[in-house]
Amino acid sequence: MEKKFTLNDTNPVNYEEFGKLIERLKDKVENYFKEREEKVDIIVPLLRTGAITGGILSIKLKVLPMLPVQFKYYYHPTEIKQILSLPEILLEVPENPNILMCEGNTSSGSIAKKAAKLLREKYPNSRIYHATLTKVYGGSETLEGIEKVFYGVETDENFIATDKEREEKGLRWGITIFPWESPEEELSDINAM
Repeated sequence: MEKKFTLNDTNPVNYEEFGKLIERLKDKVENYFKEREEKVDIIVPLLRTGAITGGILSIKLKVLPMLPVQFKYYYHPTEIKQILSLPEILLEVPENPNILMCEGNTSSGSIAKKAAKLLREKYPNSRIYHATLTKVYGGSETLEGIEKVFYGVETDENFIATDKEREEKGLRWGITIFPWESPEEELSDINAM
């Protein structure tokens, strides 16, 4: 039987830490585009966890167009379903837009890859990027269909890193719980996998 995670396996993020993570993430994205003399044209919050990250980055990066996308994991059988149709942007956007997808926590990147595919259908000449507050250590550094992945901090949410790796890489211990999340609900989802 696989281990079931408990509250003892969680590591809540307080609002002060959240503020530092969002600033670090914003700086990484901003510096990347500044070096290329480009900008983000569209912010895509991957709902639900990406709504907060995407909304704040939209303000901080001064990007007006937001295009929410929503997928949901379902278990037994495990599948990912789109549950929100892609809305129309009523403003003019470049023909080859830089699109920044935003998420709270990224593990496998499955939803981000599905969202990138959906966006590529609508904007075939776009460049798609992914910004996440936390990225689970052991996951891929690159995601299919995505130019670059930016993250605030890497976590040892899967409990696979050695003490030495955690220290050398500055990994955040435990299952990340954001201030607006319910630990019980998050654990229920994780344990359902």
